[in-house]
Amino acid sequence: MKVGDGGVRVEAMGPEEVDPKGVLLIPGGSGMRALVGNDRWIGQLASLATRSPQVMTVCTGSALLAATGVLDGRRATSNDLAFDWVVSTGERVDWIRDARWVVDGRFRTSSGISAGIDMALAFVEDTCGSETADKASMQMEYIRNRDSGYDPFARKRVLHS
Repeated sequence: MKVGDGGVRVEAMGPEEVDPKGVLLIPGGSGMRALVGNDRWIGQLASLATRSPQVMTVCTGSALLAATGVLDGRRATSNDLAFDWVVSTGERVDWIRDARWVVDGRFRTSSGISAGIDMALAFVEDTCGSETADKASMQMEYIRNRDSGYDPFARKRVLHS
């Protein structure tokens, strides 16, 4: 599927089909929980993540990446509602609870779905410039949060849990 004028291709595929030269995007959601315990799948993901120049996770996708071990010693975040479970999948990761998204080298993790959009737009800005990221935001009619350290939902969820 082609997206936008830039010719970006977005494809969903299994780990054995992914070209490691592209950006690896790992989504979250309830369907991925079973994969954390699937050693074969996690091994394939670890291989891909090791070879990919940029790796991004949205929501609980960071649990999958943490289970591979490639986030050990790195900073990362995840969805606030599942945060404690995600932390249990990677105890050597420096988990940042109150971040909207975290960048640590070639790894980018976001706390939730809209935070994933902000993280992706920040990546576009870093790689293609602010004008391109602003244009993408306008085309989506999306009000962008540019502050990776500001997650208004983290504080509210901690207070209400």
